[in-house]
Amino acid sequence: MFDSAWGFVKRHQRKLIITAGVAGGLYYSGKLLLGRITEMQTASAKERAAKDNIRRRFDQNQRDCLFTIMSLLPELSEQVLHEVDVEKLITELRAIHVPQRSAASSQTIEKTQNAETREGNNVWSENGERPAQNKDGGPNSDGEGNAEGASGAEPREQQEVQAENVTKRTKLEIWEDIKIQSFTRTLIAVYSESLLTILVHVQLSMVGRSTYLESVVGKYTGDDVALEGRLSSRLSPADEQNFLMLSWWFINRGWRQLMGLISEATNHCIGQLALKERVSHRELGALFTSIHNRVRENGLVQDLPAILLPLGDENVGEYLAANRLEAERVFTPVFVRLLDQIRDIIESNDFGYVFGSCIDRLTTQLLESLQESFPEPVPAPVPCAPLPPTVEGEAAPDLDDVVKEFENFSVPSESRVVIVQLLPRIAREGHQILNGVPNQYLENVSASREVQALSAAVYTAEDVVS
Repeated sequence: MFDSAWGFVKRHQRKLIITAGVAGGLYYSGKLLLGRITEMQTASAKERAAKDNIRRRFDQNQRDCLFTIMSLLPELSEQVLHEVDVEKLITELRAIHVPQRSAASSQTIEKTQNAETREGNNVWSENGERPAQNKDGGPNSDGEGNAEGASGAEPREQQEVQAENVTKRTKLEIWEDIKIQSFTRTLIAVYSESLLTILVHVQLSMVGRSTYLESVVGKYTGDDVALEGRLSSRLSPADEQNFLMLSWWFINRGWRQLMGLISEATNHCIGQLALKERVSHRELGALFTSIHNRVRENGLVQDLPAILLPLGDENVGEYLAANRLEAERVFTPVFVRLLDQIRDIIESNDFGYVFGSCIDRLTTQLLESLQESFPEPVPAPVPCAPLPPTVEGEAAPDLDDVVKEFENFSVPSESRVVIVQLLPRIAREGHQILNGVPNQYLENVSASREVQALSAAVYTAEDVVS
């Protein structure tokens, strides 16, 4: 039995060796494949957990941005409403009517006194007492009194006309200021809210990125410790606070430079617009577009770093003095690195593109709100009469002329509103942009895809060692 088995093995030795090699190779390959699959599953689970973690942190970061902007807007709003005080002009306009009523009352009293004097003279004459005669035998100063009264009444009327002209000119000037400042304040609110939203999103995304990388370094060990090489240094609470405090510059100083650019553009674009001129909703949108273009031509994009950040020795000194800070404690290597990074972001084309999209988004929402001030146009009646039949020997009517006449007859005209009637609503929308509760403008711009994309790009960017 043993001999026969040994003989079988010797006869099939080559086949058995090949079979054993194949079986061993399959077993080893299976084990290796199973190990690789297990590693891939583990890596996929870690990657999925890391993505969920960063997504959860990013969503929380976005909510923090919204709450931070809501806490900063009241301070900005107070300064804007105080500096561009439309309500003060309205109060001044209403105060003009008070002197007019007082003047009218004094004129009434004076007329009553003159009437009583004339009645007294008549009574005095009817009692038989002759009025004094002048040297020529005429009544004393009767004609002279009439002449003096006429000559006195004429200057008084001229003074009244001049006073009325002065009042009208003053009213017109006040209304012109109301027109300019209503547009200016609302546009300042649009630009300021857009810039503050983007600035806070960038700041908190940079801080959130550093916090996330530090948490990853502290959580994982082994090969993942190589992440420490991507952190030049840790972000201390003091550096974080000083970095986030940079928004103070825009809220208290930078927006005033923005106000100058917007005021110049508003005066240039609507300064010659008559108060009684009627505009349609489409023409109002064109006015806002022309102001935006003028602001860009004035170099707003190039001035953004100086508007959002304290740059230069003079501005830095003012920033430190206003916040009672010391340069040695503020300008640490980590703070300087963050300041350089955020300045590079502000000067980038992506920041300018996101800023422009926010302006367009808020302007569209503003025009939609102002649409309520324009009544719906009444459509013109459509002619139902058929074409006149042709008479034999008479030329048929030209179809092109008939169609053109039909189009001119059926197209409704745009509804138009006097520009002065739009000013109160425009001024109120400026309040709503800065102080609305709930603030639909802020929610709209914060939820825009461009702002979210910029925040995500900053949040996931590598923290390069400087």
